[in-house]
Amino acid sequence: MKLSSQWVLLIFSVLIAGAAYFYIDSALSKKEFNLGKPLPEKKEEALEVSVLSVSASSHKSMIKASGIANPRYKLTLNSKVSGEVSKVSDQLEAGQRVKKGDLLVSLNNKELNSAVANAKKTLAGAELALKEEMRQGDQARAEWKAAGFKGDPDSDLVLRVPQLANAQAEVDSAKATLLEAQDNLKHTQIVAPFDALVISRNISPGSYLSTGGEVATLYSTDRAEITINLASTDWQKLPDMKILLNRRTPVIIHSIDSNDQWQGHVIGIDQHIDTTTRMRGLIVGVDSPLDQTPPLLPGSFVTTQLEGKAIANLWKLPSTALSQKSEIWYVNDEKRLDAFDTTPFFVDSQSIYILVPENLRNRAYQVVKKPFSSYLKNTLVNPSEQSQ
Repeated sequence: MKLSSQWVLLIFSVLIAGAAYFYIDSALSKKEFNLGKPLPEKKEEALEVSVLSVSASSHKSMIKASGIANPRYKLTLNSKVSGEVSKVSDQLEAGQRVKKGDLLVSLNNKELNSAVANAKKTLAGAELALKEEMRQGDQARAEWKAAGFKGDPDSDLVLRVPQLANAQAEVDSAKATLLEAQDNLKHTQIVAPFDALVISRNISPGSYLSTGGEVATLYSTDRAEITINLASTDWQKLPDMKILLNRRTPVIIHSIDSNDQWQGHVIGIDQHIDTTTRMRGLIVGVDSPLDQTPPLLPGSFVTTQLEGKAIANLWKLPSTALSQKSEIWYVNDEKRLDAFDTTPFFVDSQSIYILVPENLRNRAYQVVKKPFSSYLKNTLVNPSEQSQ
């Protein structure tokens, strides 16, 4: 009985081992069959991106630059003659304005008065001598004819021609001396050479002025001038020189220190490039700066804003559309990402303006509003359009 149980157990173990073998073999065969079969294709997922639709069009840039408002003329007024200061105008004070021709200073110089008187006396004597010489010349010609001589004498001294020329020269010299003396005397009255703002006064009543002595410093008030220096890239955005000047191109001027604003216009263009900065100057004028509201004071630091010419084939985009690698990403015809390298043609406070490649100028394109550095070209996308 015991022996029979052992055989049953042995046979049962063999059966289990055989079943396990066949099971494992079948599983391995099935796995090999599955490994040989191709896996089912995984469906490509589209990346969600925010885009805006843009078309190439024309835009005008705003060129901004800073400068200093200077008067058209700066003058250190000097005395052309010497003399004691006998009178100073009440207008000749710092901060006061004077008109062209206003008397500012009177000088006292007795020598100049004497010089005029002596010049008049010399001129009178020379004119008298000329008349006397003219009479003697007429008499000499009459005597020559009365003597019955024919033709002219061998020497013009006989008819007193050189003597008459000398007398005439003496008169001319005396007239010139008188004019010089009168001009010197006139300069004892120092007047304003143009409408001006008095910046400083260097004299006082009773002081003595030497020839060339400083009287005052004057700034003209007819026009303020602001020279702004522009790089070659800015000049490319502006109309040509004739248009800028002939149209009195308007320029908006802002104070750096306040909210004050003035209207100016282009009045000149430098015809040379600074060898140090490689920039050219554009001159902006403001008429009657002190009569503006508020007045534009000389020496003010200002910024200028000037509209450029229309530039074609530009995309106007938000600044976020330019990636960190200076790329613009857009959606191509297959709904996939594409990009191109660029540098903004110009910018303003809200937007950038990109020169569109020639192959993208034919129609509107969807541009990614905020690209990420992880983007790859040819990635399938699902664009969601937003307004700019």
